[in-house]
Amino acid sequence: MPWFALDDGFDTHPKVRKAGNAAAGLFCRMGAHCAKHLTEGLVDSATARDYGSVAQLRKLVDVGMLHPAGHGCGRCPQPEPGGYVLHDYLDYNRSRKQIETARENGRKRQQKGRDRQAEARKRNDSSANRDANAAQNERDLASFCVQNEPHFEEGTAGQGHVSRRDTLQGATAVPSHPIPSSSFRTAAKGSGQLAGISIPEWAQPLVDALSDSNIHLSWRLSTMQWGAVQELINTRGVPFLAEQARRRWNPKDPIKFASLLIQIWCEIPAPSPRKARDGSSNELPPYCGDPDCDEVTRTRDVEHANGIRSLTPCPVCHPSRKENRAA
Repeated sequence: MPWFALDDGFDTHPKVRKAGNAAAGLFCRMGAHCAKHLTEGLVDSATARDYGSVAQLRKLVDVGMLHPAGHGCGRCPQPEPGGYVLHDYLDYNRSRKQIETARENGRKRQQKGRDRQAEARKRNDSSANRDANAAQNERDLASFCVQNEPHFEEGTAGQGHVSRRDTLQGATAVPSHPIPSSSFRTAAKGSGQLAGISIPEWAQPLVDALSDSNIHLSWRLSTMQWGAVQELINTRGVPFLAEQARRRWNPKDPIKFASLLIQIWCEIPAPSPRKARDGSSNELPPYCGDPDCDEVTRTRDVEHANGIRSLTPCPVCHPSRKENRAA
């Protein structure tokens, strides 16, 4: 909001004293009008006569505080016919361009401040989400380890008449045969692996496939968890597991432990085999090409009436399932 400037000696100036209080008040009102509407000292005839009388305007003209149209002052602009201009207005007040420039600079400054605040809120929200996700990962890991670690009866320590297989709780899968110790070697790939952790040879292709996709994990797993990995590789294959890991990988909040990936893999339905027309068995049905259909699993992410989403077999890739539902 611009201001109309008056000198602190305005009240005792000879021109003001000669014009009188009424004319001086009219001059102040006309100055405020010019500052508000950015007229640079120009007052139209209608406004001048609305603010004061003809006698008051004549007094201001006589003492040189106002100039009518056709005046001879070389420092002041010419007003419209019937209008007036305040003498030397721009010597003490800002021009229209100066005020508009100041306003624009103020708007830019305020917008910059709002942008900084928005960016700060965004960073805070992102940091809070990362912390929440990290905490959730830790809770998931702890829960998974509790469910999948072997538990033995007191005093048996896995020996005697109580077998290790009989005392496992919450296991996802077990290996069909013991893993020989000679089949272990240290993984050559994966900077995310902990030093000194050995990887079974049969699991090395999966570790390498994940490392090639820049997915580095801690492979500190129990024997039971390694058994689950072996079962997943045997039933679903390394390409399938690697592809599912890539789909769910978030570089901003990466999974740190392979045990969490085991949970994810176990929750994904395995692709079902299908008989081809010639009677041979194919591992997967032909891909329908629909963008909603997963090319790897031949499943679709469907939201049910209760609002819960789940992976269901693609009705195009699995026509037999569609016919069964229709029946």
